[in-house]
Amino acid sequence: MNVTEEKITLTKVASHHLTWLKRFTLHEHQLAFTSMAMPAYEKCMRDPNRLPVAILEGVRTVGFFVLDQGDDVFSYTTRPNAILLRAYSINLPDQGRGIAKASLRQLKPFVEKHWPDCREVVLGVNEDNLSAKKVYLEAGFIDTSEQKMGRSGPQAILKFLI
Repeated sequence: MNVTEEKITLTKVASHHLTWLKRFTLHEHQLAFTSMAMPAYEKCMRDPNRLPVAILEGVRTVGFFVLDQGDDVFSYTTRPNAILLRAYSINLPDQGRGIAKASLRQLKPFVEKHWPDCREVVLGVNEDNLSAKKVYLEAGFIDTSEQKMGRSGPQAILKFLI
């Protein structure tokens, strides 16, 4: 059953999301391309430049990602008012229902609310992760035609203008 876009919202991770983050699952092959939610959340707790974001369907948490304002962003762009999207994933039982695309459409208003000076969201997507790249492009990200080496091979650098 596909999701209706109005039911998908983004919010800062709060303590009541932690139970879900601990139960988060992914396909084994997806682990080459992204992090599990809980370890990525724990990095956020140690780094004030990282904001953990929960993807909600109604009141149920169905996905997770991190927005990072730290120096890593500059390995993807030279723009000073940019933010890095990382560790994006949808919980395995909720994949294939349009949640990713719907949540990425919420990215612009979420970023505008929390970082009014931000002009660009950037990310690296592994060249072998064709399904993820397709979702990002369909949601409005632009392929910069640049690459960087990631932990599992070359990554295409994508940007989303705010």
